[in-house]
Amino acid sequence: MLVEKVFPRDSLRYAVFQKDIKTAGDFIEKFSIIRLFVIWSMTVCGSVLSAGLEYRFVYWDWADSISGLVRIAISSILFFYILRPNGLWTGGSKRLTSSELVSHTLIASALIIIGAIGTGVDYGRFVLHLVAYSVGFLGALLIFQFPLKLDISKGEWVVETWQNKFNYLGLSSLLFIIAIFSGFYLDDPILSTVAMVNLPFSIVALIFPDHVRHLQRARFYPLFIFSLFLCVRAPWFLIPLVVLFYSLRTVNYFRYGITYPSFGVDFDESTLYEDV
Repeated sequence: MLVEKVFPRDSLRYAVFQKDIKTAGDFIEKFSIIRLFVIWSMTVCGSVLSAGLEYRFVYWDWADSISGLVRIAISSILFFYILRPNGLWTGGSKRLTSSELVSHTLIASALIIIGAIGTGVDYGRFVLHLVAYSVGFLGALLIFQFPLKLDISKGEWVVETWQNKFNYLGLSSLLFIIAIFSGFYLDDPILSTVAMVNLPFSIVALIFPDHVRHLQRARFYPLFIFSLFLCVRAPWFLIPLVVLFYSLRTVNYFRYGITYPSFGVDFDESTLYEDV
């Protein structure tokens, strides 16, 4: 990351800037800004799905960029003023109950619908695809049943619990398989391809020995892959994604000395805390 070159952790510049960025870090943590990745992606999914239903081969279309940004703004407002304050979107921070898994899936479906508002799509066909995408979402959500926590004292990511690993990851793999065949049946290349690419992450975490790196991959890459596939049809979505991604990385670098979110996994943050 460029900022690491300009502001090495052992430099005076880093120490000065670290104090200035504390307020931004507190804001990001208080309002769970990182969850916007999912909120935005599910919303844009509705717009992309509608465009695909109207024209199967739509590609790199900037036409709906303004309306798309308005929709993710609306979903962001709903997140900040309804979902987050009422504890309605907590996946990843704790192990969800069965009712919470259902409520999160219903909320994700509602976000997809928000993304399709005003597109004039055939809602009969749209609902069929919506159900299939909800299945894929639930498959991904089950991976987050194993919350990760950064142990500051050791500089290591740890899994809070591996309990019911085979149940959750087995069901996650099954749901991804259902999503794959649903995508084939509905002639939805994004659904089938994303589910197919993401399936191995659940399988690896399921069958390999317990290690945090498997969950790091299984949590980050499915969302990243899904978002990038959406950008193939809605390239304007790259702009807010990149801004959010690098803003979070920069703030976390100055606040905790780690590069997060990151494409890399199994990185050893303990080297940052050798004096602890």
